[in-house]
Amino acid sequence: MMSSCHAQREGILLGAGSDVVKNYMEIRGLGLIDVRSIFGIQAIRFQKRVEIIVELEEWKRDAEYTRTGLDHEFISILGVNLPHIRLPIFPGKNVTVIVEVIALDYLLKQYGYDSAKEFARRLDTAINEKTKGKRAINYFGHDFE
Repeated sequence: MMSSCHAQREGILLGAGSDVVKNYMEIRGLGLIDVRSIFGIQAIRFQKRVEIIVELEEWKRDAEYTRTGLDHEFISILGVNLPHIRLPIFPGKNVTVIVEVIALDYLLKQYGYDSAKEFARRLDTAINEKTKGKRAINYFGHDFE
């Protein structure tokens, strides 16, 4: 539950809570919980750098969502461009685990490993090895008309 956000310097956005909401988190349907009392001092921050925006939205059958992770969206907040993930959700989806995976994947990218790019590279290699300069599928191999 962030009360304020401000641009610290170029390219850095910090979020912080106020004294009123300090250590508390709202969980819709449950209410307010005291994070420090439940999880301990290591689970709280007075301020935190905002590095990625995850927007939860109700899944729509006709909407376009990225499937490979090769497409990137950004959003500008206070003049700072941040990666923007639109996460389609529906009942039964474990949003907590998925958002944690998004955060860990973002960290991997910061260390130079992009799993989507690695998968695309592997796929290209497999296609090239299979075809060796030939067509991947010979559609007209048995068509004599």
